[in-house]
Amino acid sequence: MKYRITTIGLALVFAIGQALAQEGKKADHILVPYGKQPRQVLHLWLPKTKAPSPLVLHYHGGGFVAGDIREKTHNRTAAMCNAVGIAYADVEYRLLNQAMLHEIMHDCARAVQFLRYNAKKYNLDKNRVASYGESAGASASLWMATIDDQADPKAKDPVLRESTRLAAAGGFWVQATFDVIQWPEILGLPEDKTPYWGMIKSAKARLGEKRFNELRKHMDMLHNMDKDDSPMHFSPGKEGQGVHSQRFVDVLEKRAKEVGANLIIKPGRQSLIQFLTAKLKAKPNPTVGQRPGGKEASKPFPQHWGDPPAIQTQDYRKLPGGYGFGSSTLANWIQEKLDNDSKK
Repeated sequence: MKYRITTIGLALVFAIGQALAQEGKKADHILVPYGKQPRQVLHLWLPKTKAPSPLVLHYHGGGFVAGDIREKTHNRTAAMCNAVGIAYADVEYRLLNQAMLHEIMHDCARAVQFLRYNAKKYNLDKNRVASYGESAGASASLWMATIDDQADPKAKDPVLRESTRLAAAGGFWVQATFDVIQWPEILGLPEDKTPYWGMIKSAKARLGEKRFNELRKHMDMLHNMDKDDSPMHFSPGKEGQGVHSQRFVDVLEKRAKEVGANLIIKPGRQSLIQFLTAKLKAKPNPTVGQRPGGKEASKPFPQHWGDPPAIQTQDYRKLPGGYGFGSSTLANWIQEKLDNDSKK
């Protein structure tokens, strides 16, 4: 009976451990204010490194009308970044019912400036900063990558004197420009069927013609893009004429070729994280055939396999298929993919 109770207890501990692993590492600093507005807050995950660590910022999606980070204090991507010595910040920003779009972008820029200003406090390498996001957050990263440095050396606020430039940027389901006036042509839609058209008409009436046109240029990533922009990695879009349309990606690719910008279009979170990691000059991502303390995989996984398990156990072993060494979780995943391929 005692043995059974002990076994049950160990099983429960293991189950709890697995549950915690699935939801990711808890942030080291929660709801850190990077500005005075209530939504200008971020969570921060820090690796245990002696040398200043590179940093990845994440901007959430939600069309600038929804989304927050309040309950998202555990994060698997943050855990993976920390495991290879990269700090991770999850950024919240104001929404369109509180601020105009250009002000929201300045929130995103300020988060970068704030962390650079506090680099010594958090042991960050201010020269190695990247960002990514989904949908609205992806477009925020694109804007950050293509806009000229927003640092103001004469600003009274010392945070605003810091650079906004990134080492790399990326994301999923990006919009090619925040100049919505271009969207009907890009998406092949009449104006009254174009997403956010009503917002644009309202903004123009409120701002006046001159200021409206100034902001159109300021918010147009296609216009701002040039060969000196940060390296970029975005996912393909989706079918149709919605805000995640492949039509945005096609226009973005065409513009990048015209100006010689460094742009990769490729699906998969694994590919994006590898890209950001490489640009930050950190160690290889442990989920891509390697774990801390293990040996590097001898070859990359086939693209059609998708992403490997984000959370893996620490029981290292030789992996099937000549993929080096890794956990039993990774071994089982590889074997499953190999078996599926053999049936085709």
